[in-house]
Amino acid sequence: MSVRCIVVGDVHGCLDELDELLRMIEHRPGRDRLVLAGDMLDRGPDPVGVVRRARSVGAEAVLGNHEEKHLRYRRHEQRRARDPDYRNPMREMPEERLAQHLALSDDDWRWIGALPAWKRLPGGWLVVHAGFEPRRTLAEQKTPVIVRIRDVDERGKFVSTGDPRERPPGSVPWATRWGGPESVIYGHHVHGLEEPRVDRPREDVACWGIDTGCVFGGRLTALILPACEVVQVPARREYVAIDREEID
Repeated sequence: MSVRCIVVGDVHGCLDELDELLRMIEHRPGRDRLVLAGDMLDRGPDPVGVVRRARSVGAEAVLGNHEEKHLRYRRHEQRRARDPDYRNPMREMPEERLAQHLALSDDDWRWIGALPAWKRLPGGWLVVHAGFEPRRTLAEQKTPVIVRIRDVDERGKFVSTGDPRERPPGSVPWATRWGGPESVIYGHHVHGLEEPRVDRPREDVACWGIDTGCVFGGRLTALILPACEVVQVPARREYVAIDREEID
């Protein structure tokens, strides 16, 4: 069998579904290239287990906004430990999430801290957690933007209402304006709970949105290159109601 590149959408702590998906696609550690599209942490039942499963099977990943937020929180807490007068400016984590944060080992944190904002894949593909500003080169993309972007204005700039459930007036999904030349696989934006979203802003460019909301009771989706084969497993249950999705 040829080498496959398998990209998996936002897992958000859904370890059982990830394990089922890896069995379904007959994942071959050491031969297949497995890449997680960010947001392994938060919301679902076992985010620590997801990080450790990814590490144990040799998976790669890109940085999601939830990993980025945990890394910032940890840096503030480390500074607070050194300086009793320093106050963490971030909102305090809920008790369960803080327990998960503290359960991550130093090796887990080193792995998370080394995650890149995007990766190149064979065949002219990129994988990123949220997306890109269409009129910037890859070198000009800013990490805080590309781990959060959903919509852009007429100039191709990231815009947000601050609530992921609302689209700013006059904005469009970034993928509809992406000019390539690379095609892109991304997560972050749950366009629907069943099928991935595919935009073709140019004849030779495709943008696949593969976050199908597993943690919200949807599906966990893998896109397998080079054939663009879609493999999915259903969520065991709705872990979080989508209409209660937290900000950011």
